[in-house]
Amino acid sequence: MSNSELDKSIELITKTEELADKILANKHELTVLDKRRQATREALRLVEKSEEKKAWITIGSMLVKMSKDKAVELLKKDQQQIDTEINLIYSKQKVLVNKHRDLEFKSPFSGTNIKALDRHEISALKANLHL
Repeated sequence: MSNSELDKSIELITKTEELADKILANKHELTVLDKRRQATREALRLVEKSEEKKAWITIGSMLVKMSKDKAVELLKKDQQQIDTEINLIYSKQKVLVNKHRDLEFKSPFSGTNIKALDRHEISALKANLHL
């Protein structure tokens, strides 16, 4: 094996490992964000069930007492932000996985490009399948 072939092999392995590291880091971040989303969902449910006019809520590392309505609003905004971050990471993850598979000379992962049917397609299916 010549030096140029060896250098190309090392470069390919390095790129593959770098992409794999990014994929694993994204996977870990998704796990952390999902735990945060679940905790926010639980907190929102508890605050909404509460009959108190004010609720204690943590903002960063501070514990603050605020009106129930304001706490619910903040929790809902936090949920939307977390969902946005998760969706962004999922879309990046799809690209990274397909690049990784390309470097390994495998076909793209087919399950990442699934899209929901629009209403025209659903109505055409219903018409043809007699649903």
